[in-house]
Amino acid sequence: MNDSYLVRYRNVTVIIILSVIFGFSKGLILGRMLSIRDFGIYSLSLTIIGLIYPILLFGQQKGFIRFFVKNNILKYDWQRPIINILYICFLISSTILPIISWYYNVGFLFFYFCLITIVSSLIIELLSNVVRSAGFYEVALLLQRSVRIIIALIALVFFLLDFSTLSNIFLVFGTIHLFYALFVYYFVIKKINIGSKIVPSRAYKDGLYFSAMDIISLANTYGMNLIIASSLSIEYLGAFFAVSIILKIYETFVQSTDYVVMPSSGQIDKNTLKLIMIKNVLIGLFISFILINFGNLFLSYIYAKKYDNYLSLIPLICLLGTVKMMDIIPTSIISGASNKKALKQFLSFNIITTLILLISSFFSIKQYGLLGAIFCLIILYSLRSIFGLWILRKKFNLIRKRQ
Repeated sequence: MNDSYLVRYRNVTVIIILSVIFGFSKGLILGRMLSIRDFGIYSLSLTIIGLIYPILLFGQQKGFIRFFVKNNILKYDWQRPIINILYICFLISSTILPIISWYYNVGFLFFYFCLITIVSSLIIELLSNVVRSAGFYEVALLLQRSVRIIIALIALVFFLLDFSTLSNIFLVFGTIHLFYALFVYYFVIKKINIGSKIVPSRAYKDGLYFSAMDIISLANTYGMNLIIASSLSIEYLGAFFAVSIILKIYETFVQSTDYVVMPSSGQIDKNTLKLIMIKNVLIGLFISFILINFGNLFLSYIYAKKYDNYLSLIPLICLLGTVKMMDIIPTSIISGASNKKALKQFLSFNIITTLILLISSFFSIKQYGLLGAIFCLIILYSLRSIFGLWILRKKFNLIRKRQ
């Protein structure tokens, strides 16, 4: 198991690194190209997209994987549930986004970009998981990630041509997402057979557990962003996005771990768990050492000293990234192979800690600014990681007793 895990982890990590490099570059280019306020508005759009679209998946992206691990996807009509979710997504997004656009007074193109990106991202996510369930892991990952590379290249062209109007960025980026989603749909229906069996209701029910977990994760991250925007200002949110972009480096390895660990979680034993934990700790410490020593110089140069007043946040952001790399290990294993009792325990704990931390963040952000936000996130992910490992310890002890 250890050898196969490391091989799969290596392959997946290489693909994710390529996409993250381009996504990282896009954020740096836009952060330098746009004014602080415009970058704040763009960051707000990403916050809204990142908050709404995963909720409207209803956890079915993971529910599909969990169901099709034991069932042949080629025998089932996987298209019907995706279309149903798409209708719901379009209806809810079309209702919510105009209200958000009006509240923040950000105009029609903000609404257009958010709506098209949410719907397109949902299509790409679900269809790529169909391909993944059919056994084409690398193809699925490429379908899921290639749009980020395309968008990053377009951002570079905008920068070189000094085509830096935010309205143009919203229009072009949204339209690219739309055409790419249509391409993915055409590709998948040609490659993956659509069967006649109906996906049973239990597959949807399992997905709802993951939906609740997704909502909690979104509340942790994007809820904090909205609190920053409302308690401080959009400019502070833009600065937070600009500096915390280094988290994308950690997210590369977080996503790689989740992508490999969750489908194979039923085969992970105590020794493999220790290997994964040691690997993530060493990678996190290495990344943190580089960023703490050289990250301030790099970001100062990239942003043309625009965000130098916030570079003191880098060490804390590095700590947050390392903690998130540890948190994903128990989260992926519990999501993939644990019984419903363990899922409910983990879900209940996350709900309680999230509510407490979000309430306390109102006061910590007003008192300590962006430092307060980062401290709250570090505490939250640390508690999640500890509780998740406690659940896994109980699981492994129970297996040992049975043996």
